[in-house]
Amino acid sequence: MTMMTSSRPSRKSYEAELKRKLAESGRRSAQAGWLALGWQGALALVPLAQAGEIFTPTPLQRLPHSQPWVCGVAGLRGNILLVFDWAQLLGCAAPGQATPTALDAAGQYWVSLSPALGIGAALCADRLLGLRYEQSLEFAPATGHPSGVQRLARDAQGQQWLELDLPAICSRAAFQNLLLSGFSRSEPTLPPT
Repeated sequence: MTMMTSSRPSRKSYEAELKRKLAESGRRSAQAGWLALGWQGALALVPLAQAGEIFTPTPLQRLPHSQPWVCGVAGLRGNILLVFDWAQLLGCAAPGQATPTALDAAGQYWVSLSPALGIGAALCADRLLGLRYEQSLEFAPATGHPSGVQRLARDAQGQQWLELDLPAICSRAAFQNLLLSGFSRSEPTLPPT
């Protein structure tokens, strides 16, 4: 009669492996803090805690009478998201970049905002440039930049990045007013009684 041996590790070997992994994690360099992306010549760092999923574009539905930075709305994973041109909204598209029309070019990628923020929106990106770590960047205040740009960062290659604050962008008055002037929502007036 053969004895069956368990393929599960023993408690002691499990504890030793756990201890080894904890010690190794303490020696590891800092975690990535930002998703780096580009759009219309502007480079941005999106905090990973504020970023959701990366999508390839799906058909957009144009919103009539909307601001030029509104690309449209799209259904992504059962949710309707507002897809917007963050560089145009913040006024930081690189000089000489042609502004695409909403339906012509809404980016090669869309980065949704984290569901934890409770904001159904996605940023346009034409380049995804990987993850960035704090120790590889030098930060400076975003003096003179619009709200929504938390800090400026410079990497080892000398490229300047905008660290975006997505909740601040979405709380701006410009973001709250998607419609062009003259098409604002009006309160219905009741006839005098």
